[in-house]
Amino acid sequence: MPVFFVVCILVVISTLCKGHFQPCRVFPTDLFVEVGSSVRLVCNCDSVRNGKFFWTLNRRRLDENLSKTINSTHSVLSLRNFTHSNATVECHNTETTQILGGTIVKTYSKPKNIECLLHYENPLDDGVPQLFTCTWEHQTHNLKKINYTVNIESAEVFWCSSTVKSCTIQDVDVSGQISLVKNIIVTVKAETAKWTSSSDPYKVSPLSILKMNPPLVAVTASPDHLLVSWKIILDFLDIFFCQIKYYKTFSTTEETPKITNCTSCRNATLEDVESCTFYNISVRCSLKNSTWSDWSQEETILTKVKKRHVELLLWRKVSELQEHRRKVHLMWRLSQGNVSLKCADTVKFTIRQTTYGENMTEGKDTTCVSSLCDVEVDENAHQIHLRALQSESVIAQDSIYVPAVAESLPRVSDIRTSNHEGVILVSWRAPKQPVRSYVIDWTHNGNQYEWAESENTDATLSDLHDRKPYNITVTPLLLDGRTGHSTQALQICSGFGAPGRITVRDVEPYDTSAFVSWDTTSEDVCSGAVLNYTVFYRNQSTGTLHGVTVNGGKLNVSLKDLTPATQYSIYVEGRAENGLTISERSFFTTKRFDPRLLNSIIACGIIIFILVIICVVMWKKVNEKPVPDPAVSSVAEWLLQSNQKDKSHFQKFFVPFESYCDQIYIQEFLSTLTPSGNGDPWMNQGQESLKTTISLMPNAIGEKPVALSETQLSPFPEESTSSLSTESSSVNPYRSQATTETLVPRKTNQCKLESNLPHERFSPKSVYVSLHMYEQNDWLK
Repeated sequence: MPVFFVVCILVVISTLCKGHFQPCRVFPTDLFVEVGSSVRLVCNCDSVRNGKFFWTLNRRRLDENLSKTINSTHSVLSLRNFTHSNATVECHNTETTQILGGTIVKTYSKPKNIECLLHYENPLDDGVPQLFTCTWEHQTHNLKKINYTVNIESAEVFWCSSTVKSCTIQDVDVSGQISLVKNIIVTVKAETAKWTSSSDPYKVSPLSILKMNPPLVAVTASPDHLLVSWKIILDFLDIFFCQIKYYKTFSTTEETPKITNCTSCRNATLEDVESCTFYNISVRCSLKNSTWSDWSQEETILTKVKKRHVELLLWRKVSELQEHRRKVHLMWRLSQGNVSLKCADTVKFTIRQTTYGENMTEGKDTTCVSSLCDVEVDENAHQIHLRALQSESVIAQDSIYVPAVAESLPRVSDIRTSNHEGVILVSWRAPKQPVRSYVIDWTHNGNQYEWAESENTDATLSDLHDRKPYNITVTPLLLDGRTGHSTQALQICSGFGAPGRITVRDVEPYDTSAFVSWDTTSEDVCSGAVLNYTVFYRNQSTGTLHGVTVNGGKLNVSLKDLTPATQYSIYVEGRAENGLTISERSFFTTKRFDPRLLNSIIACGIIIFILVIICVVMWKKVNEKPVPDPAVSSVAEWLLQSNQKDKSHFQKFFVPFESYCDQIYIQEFLSTLTPSGNGDPWMNQGQESLKTTISLMPNAIGEKPVALSETQLSPFPEESTSSLSTESSSVNPYRSQATTETLVPRKTNQCKLESNLPHERFSPKSVYVSLHMYEQNDWLK
């Protein structure tokens, strides 16, 4: 029973609470207000009984003075001059900072800055205007669609609608709908689904918004001024204002156009214009306090030459004498205030010659239509007169002297030229005779000449063509009006550009290096000198780019640290002071192995082979005993010299590298030969041949044999040549070793050397004779 009672009480209480408590909210919701107006918001929350609230605007807490608590459940927020285009306003509980409710406030603006025009549809239309157009400004805050309605109140009320910020009413009846003596009142209303706003009334006089059509302009050039005339559409108007705008058509600097004003005028005179100059001229007009018309179409006109301060400057170039005739190339400038005038269309030029020969003769006038003209003269002196005529009246004239071929006149000397930053500096040495001034003329192609006059012995030539060769001539002007002889300087360039054409001549690749060479061909006289070359090479596999720089005097380079068996691209960049040139791209592939290695191996092998041959030959010469070959020797009777101390019948036969005691003795056997009665012719010939002299080596150097003892010895007793006796010939021209038939006994002395050295015992040496030496002479036959 008690539990059931408690449950019933709770249900009743919850039912009562559910019926009386409302959720918290802020109203009005989704509010649209005009920019600058006041905003009033109310926060109602029954769950808050202490009346403690605070407000935030776009999450920023507002000052408590802007809100007011009406009771414990209501708070009112008042905001003045609200300008936020889109703002979120929220109400919070002060104790818990919990958001109790909120709303979004958006603003809109009314149209303003209204302007209206009463104008023409076609610029060439005349009469009264047919169009009425109004424009205005309006902050739309990115709204997609706004409908505008323009209300016009004048003689009648009419309107137009638009979705953009302008509106035009066509075919306006000026006499019926609009009164020219009554102000027009214009109002623009903007309307959306959420709000509507109207502009402030715009009041305007009809004549103040009338926009005239551009006037029709005509310009006439006179010698001293320009006459500008125009025609307006509303000829019936007595008071209007016009402006004339004019400026140079071609100007090196940006100029502000000049404007001349006039009231109720239909023409104007422009005097502050330059001679022979193109001008653009236009005019616009308006009513008093009205909108200016558009500028008329610009008229371009060339002014004529003003006679005041006009100067004519004449110069000439004289060719060499050929067949008693010379060609004089005349050129001139018409200037005013040191400004050249180009008036070929308005000025005519005439030329007349005066010849100074045996009799002075005057030529006829010749007309030239441009600032260049050629005439022919003979070898005599001439005076050439030039006149400038405008409208058949002479406005300027000048003359120039052409000296005779054989006339002795001064000339300048020691002309020096130099270039710097696009200008050429010229200096010269003055002649000994006094001169008035100098004329410097220059050309880069032989056809177009420029010239200047200077009273000093130097000049600066500017405004030159870039990187062109110039021929410069200096001519003195004498005090009596004559001209001296011209002197031409050496050709000089106004500047130097990029180097000439670079061509990769050859690439010799190895395994890890490559030798690159190239050529540079100057395609222009004024090509710049190469300061340095840079060879760029790229590994086609990895894309890595490298560069090697060498000085301008070198035309080859060795690339190192390359990858074997890899393709490379290469190009050469030549850099001068004022530019650079790049060669075409070339390709090469490195070797897998260095080809120079095989050549080195072959060269080393050849050298080693030659050294081995030389060593073998030298070894044989040193270790083998030299054996004399009688086949290539001659044998003759030894002629004893009277000063020899050795009286023996044997002469010494010196063998190199043997000691004195090892010398070979040739037996003198001619006395023992027993000629046969039948006498062999060959033997007789052999005897005669033995009578020739044999040149033998002298005795051992510095040694003298001394006899110690005598013994009966046969040289080499153990050796025998008995096999030789078996042959048909019984005669041997060499000594027979170990035989007693042809030997004459002699005393053999032991030898010793007379010197301070101790006595040494020498071992006996053997001498061999080969049989083939006889075969070559057929002795054994």
